Amino acid sequence: MSMGRTSKYETINPVKQGIWKCGVYLRLSREDGDKLESDSIANQRKIIGKYLEKNPDLEIYDTYVDDGFSGTDFNRPNMARLLEDIKNRKVNCLIVKDLSRFGRNYHETGRYLEVVFPLLKLRFISVNDNIDSFKNPQSIKNSTVSFKNVMNDEYARDISYKIRSSLNAKRRRGEYIGTFALYGYIKDPNDHHKLIVDEEAAQNVKLIYNMFLSGVSIYNITQKLKELDILNPTEYKAQKGLCRKSAVKYKDSTGWSAQTVRRMLKNQIYTGNMVQGTHQTISHKIRKCVAIPKENYIVKEGTHEAIIDRETFERVQNKFKRDTWQAVGKAISAESDMSTGAIYVGYIRCADCGRAMQRSGYIKNGKSFYYFVCGSYLQWKQCSRHSIRISKLNEIVLTIIQKYVDMAVEADKLLNKIQSQPADDIKSLGIKKKIRSCEAERDKLLKFQNDLYGDLKNEIITKEQYFYFKSEYAEKIQRLEENIACLNDELEQSNYKPAENSFVKVFKRYRNITILTRDMVEELIHMIYVEEGGGIRIEFNFKDSFCEAAKTLEELEPQILKKSFITY
Repeated sequence: MSMGRTSKYETINPVKQGIWKCGVYLRLSREDGDKLESDSIANQRKIIGKYLEKNPDLEIYDTYVDDGFSGTDFNRPNMARLLEDIKNRKVNCLIVKDLSRFGRNYHETGRYLEVVFPLLKLRFISVNDNIDSFKNPQSIKNSTVSFKNVMNDEYARDISYKIRSSLNAKRRRGEYIGTFALYGYIKDPNDHHKLIVDEEAAQNVKLIYNMFLSGVSIYNITQKLKELDILNPTEYKAQKGLCRKSAVKYKDSTGWSAQTVRRMLKNQIYTGNMVQGTHQTISHKIRKCVAIPKENYIVKEGTHEAIIDRETFERVQNKFKRDTWQAVGKAISAESDMSTGAIYVGYIRCADCGRAMQRSGYIKNGKSFYYFVCGSYLQWKQCSRHSIRISKLNEIVLTIIQKYVDMAVEADKLLNKIQSQPADDIKSLGIKKKIRSCEAERDKLLKFQNDLYGDLKNEIITKEQYFYFKSEYAEKIQRLEENIACLNDELEQSNYKPAENSFVKVFKRYRNITILTRDMVEELIHMIYVEEGGGIRIEFNFKDSFCEAAKTLEELEPQILKKSFITY
């Protein structure tokens, strides 16, 4: 008589053994929000306990609890432990309250019930669904089970959509929904959806930004933080009791990673804007997070106090975009002198083709001479040379900056003078000028209107023209009268004081400059364009603030504006 092949998963005959070794599986997650009470761990345990009391052939081997894990994902710690015990024949019966507790993924749940568990000769019991694969094998094969699995899957999909929609609504309102606050902030004790500054950590954030702008590389920033014994964000929060200590054990609590520093330097939450929704799960079944495009981020401006001002943040982002550290190397870190042109790398382009200019040079009579040449021309003989000697470039850039600085200084004096005046004088400056302009236009139209009758009498215009022009002038005069009335109301109610101007604030710091530095170029200049023949065009930063300052000067002191510019 030949011996039949035996599966390695074959279990002892439970009928002969008399007792089933049961694994009790309990699960709960946030997706069970509207059924939290009925699906609670305690309630599941209670229902299964009553069932076991009525079935003495069932003996608990162990209880497996996954609290806080989604049913759409079978990668759960105690589910893994349960399956391992089943494969090792420690458990030959699995009991759950209902199918949804086992899983909400239609395909995975069906695979276990229809393929895996029969192969392992496992008895499966779902109490509330009246499923028992041993006493009633048909109970697990009928269409009702498949239908319930589909409904459980759809329920998970629907809840996942509702949760995501609810969270996005909160994000759009500027409510912080993260589990832990970003380093540099803590959650407001009175409202956990708001951030307030953590002064101690905020000083370290400012230090990192200042070091980066001063030319320190990200790697060297991490080393400097270590030298200063500054705790990394994870260890700092654990020490302050702001979160549970991370499962990852650091060899050194002051060990900062370059990735952490880089993320901090690129995070605009530090400017007071709430930025959320930067990642999302692939689907309700696949919990892996993927990054989403920046244009789809949910940004709400001005939701909390800024640690880093907007100008500083933009300078840092500009530095990242230009990637000039590798290009210039030690010249930037040492604030190279002007003669080599290193201070301009990443900030100078051909005015025609837009390609970056490249430095070149030669030695004559033992002296080095440097100049910039269009990169397209130098590499492929396209475009044209657009060359400019660096000594000439320095002279022009320095002169133009000095003119802007002079304007900023004069604007600062004027704005300070305005600020020192009584409120009634301050608010009236611009408004009174508009009123005078409207009144002059109105008086001119009134004169035209009065002259119409004489023109009619002298037969210069016809009767039809007389009534037409009279009506036109009357309408324009009425509109001007209304504007004057509105401006007078504004004059009475206004209490305007000019805010500090960013252009003035930054440029006035460079009064009496005689040399250019890399830091100065990064802070003041957006881009320099070199034209064929050696002319240059400079695009400065703070464009909007400059326009505001120029408008103020044009209205109040136009002679300052005229003296402040040179055309090249």
